[in-house]
Amino acid sequence: MFVKQLRLINLRSFTDTSIQFSTGINLLVGNNNSGKSTIIKSLYKLQDLQTFKWEDVRKGKEAGRIQIDLDEVSEKDAFLFAINHKGLIFPTARSIKVCLNLYYNLIETKRGVENLYFDNSIPYTEDSTGRITLKKQDDPSYSFTEFTGFPKTEIQNNFIYPFFAKRKTHYYSNQSFGERESFGVSEDLRNITSKMQNICNPSHTHNKQFVRLVKEILGFEIGVVPHGENQQNTGIFVRNSVIIPIESMGEGVVNILGLLVLLLTENSKLYLIEELENDIHPTALKKLLDLIISKSKNNQFIISTHSNIVVKYLGIAGTTIFQIAWQPYEKKIADKLPTSFVTQIPNEPLHKLALLESLGYDLMDFDMYSAYLIFEESSAESIVKNYLIPTFSPQLSHRIKTVAASGASDVENRFHSLLSLFVYVHQNPVYYKRAWAIADGDEAGKRAISSIRKRFKTWPKEQFITLQKKNFEEYYPPEFKKQFDQIRTGTDKAVIKEQKAVLTKSLLEWTHANPRAARTAFQKSAKEVLQLLKKIESALK
Repeated sequence: MFVKQLRLINLRSFTDTSIQFSTGINLLVGNNNSGKSTIIKSLYKLQDLQTFKWEDVRKGKEAGRIQIDLDEVSEKDAFLFAINHKGLIFPTARSIKVCLNLYYNLIETKRGVENLYFDNSIPYTEDSTGRITLKKQDDPSYSFTEFTGFPKTEIQNNFIYPFFAKRKTHYYSNQSFGERESFGVSEDLRNITSKMQNICNPSHTHNKQFVRLVKEILGFEIGVVPHGENQQNTGIFVRNSVIIPIESMGEGVVNILGLLVLLLTENSKLYLIEELENDIHPTALKKLLDLIISKSKNNQFIISTHSNIVVKYLGIAGTTIFQIAWQPYEKKIADKLPTSFVTQIPNEPLHKLALLESLGYDLMDFDMYSAYLIFEESSAESIVKNYLIPTFSPQLSHRIKTVAASGASDVENRFHSLLSLFVYVHQNPVYYKRAWAIADGDEAGKRAISSIRKRFKTWPKEQFITLQKKNFEEYYPPEFKKQFDQIRTGTDKAVIKEQKAVLTKSLLEWTHANPRAARTAFQKSAKEVLQLLKKIESALK
């Protein structure tokens, strides 16, 4: 199950906005007070009915609405609805609409009415002037199936894990370690010790991964320690009886632990994350982002951020990016209410750059890529960048920049131009040996790589590679062999180039439509290329 669409009508700064989400990572990028939190909290309403009240109806309006479309609802998911609306049996369906109506000053005797329900009927009418009238209960269109929210405990298979910006708590619970604390899901991290008690148990499914990540990110081990009389806390032992409790540690430590515990859960969940970058240093942040990327294969993430690091690392192929912006309302409205707008931007470098610049970033604020990978032509570069790296070497997705030359003879020029652009490559050891050039195994490709090796003698020869096959298209799955064989019988280079581009597009569309079959096929057909990517990945560790 995943959230396919969210529609907000007359809620805070939104008038009528619809947002289409992807099944993996969704980024909400915008300035403060632009509406990012409203979007996230609207979705959390599915699990916490206290998130919004009728007071959040847009000023000047008498009713507001949140509509959430859920798709790919399994029988197990449908059961969540059944146990949460007073035992009524809700029919299994692939798609379910959940709607929340907020009424402001509906009638003199009913103020602040709200309900959460399944179908698309609206238990009120609105005339041309915006006046709201409640339907009578005998009106056929009034009926709805009440929904009391998803469970907030892992025992009952909660759907949402929240990680909000205001996650600081005034105290940490040190007493109750029953099921309610240990498996409860809350907006803050007050039950962190109960969570730690679970995952620090060696028999826990993710114990080894958790221990490894904590040591990698924090640089020390941490667990459950004694606290007061008959209580426990999270902390570290300095000596046998000397303890540093979590209250004496920085905010970042708690945030890192809390997010790790959330991320290392079962799959098919929705993670709502606000401003992950808060109080977390860049090294730790990047490791957490790597974990999010790996988890996004089986979970949906909706993340708000101001950070260029988050946008760069998570803005990989398949990520959907939304820009949230606001402006004063129409001039005819005296109080000039702010109105928020959501725009999905293309997941391309120039558009992401413009988005970050709109937040006040300058080019000097952006991280440079860790390495560069130059291919002989665009078809190879496109397949490696858009499919092979995200599928088989996702750790390279945000670290390596792929570049396409315009043929074997242009590979050397592109490589030299790259080094000229970064003059300090030979002077600064951080960037030395961090570029690779790859050409086909035909005679033109061999000549190009040989020439580069002679020109850049201080670089290891293995940085400049000729593939075993004469054409990169020969690494495509067998399903596309016949089409490529027809293409290479041609004589017009311009036509061949155009036909290769069409073939590459068809192949990428096929990988999206048949992910399992594509993965299996490429593991066999492109084994040499995948091994090369793994070597590059190891070299960058």
